[in-house]
Amino acid sequence: MNTAYDLTAATPALRKCSRCGLASTDNRRVLRKCRGCLAAPVYCSKECQRADWPIHRLSCTGLSKNRRDFVSTGFERSAQSVGYQTSGDLVKALYEFLDAHEWAFETSMMAHAILTHGVNLSDHPRDQILRCRLACTSVPNTGHGYNPAQGFRIVEFTYHSVESWIKGDLGTGVEYPDLGKVFTEGWKAAHEKFSARQKGVGCDHYVGLRAVGFTVDGVPASSIQFMPVYAVTDDTLPSIRGDARIALEDLLSFCTRSINSGQFVLKRPIPPRKDIGPWEAVPGRFLRREQNWIWEPLFEDWRDYQSGRVEFPALSVALTGLKTPPHVSMFLFRALWFHW
Repeated sequence: MNTAYDLTAATPALRKCSRCGLASTDNRRVLRKCRGCLAAPVYCSKECQRADWPIHRLSCTGLSKNRRDFVSTGFERSAQSVGYQTSGDLVKALYEFLDAHEWAFETSMMAHAILTHGVNLSDHPRDQILRCRLACTSVPNTGHGYNPAQGFRIVEFTYHSVESWIKGDLGTGVEYPDLGKVFTEGWKAAHEKFSARQKGVGCDHYVGLRAVGFTVDGVPASSIQFMPVYAVTDDTLPSIRGDARIALEDLLSFCTRSINSGQFVLKRPIPPRKDIGPWEAVPGRFLRREQNWIWEPLFEDWRDYQSGRVEFPALSVALTGLKTPPHVSMFLFRALWFHW
């Protein structure tokens, strides 16, 4: 059975409702953004915006347009130092970058978690945040050549305690004294959201949340997101070693390379069916159409690329040195975990 996310994750439009995933690809559905913060997520209705508030509050508070300490913390100045006219331009570019590479980010972070702590969820730290450290590319992603899939690159993934995040010890240099309370409330709301969503589609694979934080080198601000985790079965879980470990390491490398190149975006072309798939994502590019960024695949089956019917130099570079074909490592990963 398709999960709700399976349906929305295959939506080719970049701009879609932050709550339900519906996109605005025609004039019949207008998406309106939150006007109180720089993150500015969009919603298809007031009902979706209200329902998402307990979760969005975390980023809305930290990136509020009314915050007066942006000047004192150097946020505006740091945005200009990396080529953006305003902090709002930087935040917009960052959030669109994260949305564009959604599949690759979430897959790479979960692969890193499995490689670090194993498949068994009970062994994973619940009081820590997985930090994705980003850096701006040498050429700012602005102006006529703007591309939502470019502008930043992954530096590393590391685990940190929530306390260190609150104290500003992760490179941002900014303390978040209210983060503890808001974090707890956001976690609870996100858990209720994903639990209810799975019950609504008759799926019982949801098993919990993991917190993920994004920072950008030289920028005194950060973003926290809650990532749901899904398990296929409660049967004895395999150990991640040998060929299985190599496959996951290759998948992590491939996802990271796709994100850092900005030349192609990994995404599932259609929502998978539980029994037959497809489990794998394929490379594509975002094109500007219908007042939105629309993702179009380079091909819909990896066999087209393997046979030589499709050529794409950036993809060939990203695959260099990998021992496991992407569709194989993706299938193994999906067999271990259902993920967001």
